[in-house]
Amino acid sequence: MRLGFIGFGEAASTIALGLHEAGLAQMVAYDAMQNGSIEGRALAAGVQLLDSAKDVCAQADVVLSMVTASVAADVARTIAPYLQPGQVYADLNSCSPAVKREIGEVVHRAQAGAWFASVAVMSAVGPHRHRVPMIADGPGAEAFAAALRPYGCKISVLAGEIGSGAALKMCRSTVLKGLEALFIEALVAAERYGVTADMLASLDASFPQHQLSTLAWYLVERNLQHGERRAHEMDEAVKTLKSAGIDPLVAEGAAKRLHWSAERQQAWPAASSGSPQDAIRRLANDVE
Repeated sequence: MRLGFIGFGEAASTIALGLHEAGLAQMVAYDAMQNGSIEGRALAAGVQLLDSAKDVCAQADVVLSMVTASVAADVARTIAPYLQPGQVYADLNSCSPAVKREIGEVVHRAQAGAWFASVAVMSAVGPHRHRVPMIADGPGAEAFAAALRPYGCKISVLAGEIGSGAALKMCRSTVLKGLEALFIEALVAAERYGVTADMLASLDASFPQHQLSTLAWYLVERNLQHGERRAHEMDEAVKTLKSAGIDPLVAEGAAKRLHWSAERQQAWPAASSGSPQDAIRRLANDVE
């Protein structure tokens, strides 16, 4: 099986590295941002970098789109004319169900003989590599799972229309990233009042079985690592709720707070964020 990546950022390269170690020898990739970092990751994972997305489609049996939610549909429109009959095109981006269905239509119109799989990545890739839990749906879901399961990938196939897995993920993200935004907001306020440690101790006392202070700092750390991406994923969760007829009163506020945090972090000097506690202190000092 020959695997191709469109987009070879941190998540894609981490999955590729795991697959390489699991014995998958034939992998190719294209990333519009060719640089030394991408070349180094490709070399470590045994991945051949190609000059275009068209070249990836010419060489791969399964093509994984791993770009960003904001450009996933545009990338699919660019790539779809190069897909071949029997080829699997899997979108692993954190898109709303509506965008997943749009991509499925793009693929079907351009190459009816290709198989589209809508894939929701259900956890952080880093700790799991290629074994990160995924949920696939759509006409190409079974073929996608069959191609990658022999290498240890954990893929569940979900019955239903295209985007069912994305809906599950976005509803889950509404809770998890909503908590992330809530903790950031509360911790920044507590820091400005000088009661951060007392607030966290009170939370732990209210939920003695769960250690909310540990969860709070974990979520802040995740925000430091992937703040902008997580803010955009919350935007997709908002769209998902709206598509279901739900007024996203809480989710929209959470998205705004995550964008607020990401924008301020971008202004910090590189590698200066420090610990989650340091980041909260910096954010508290950045409140206008």
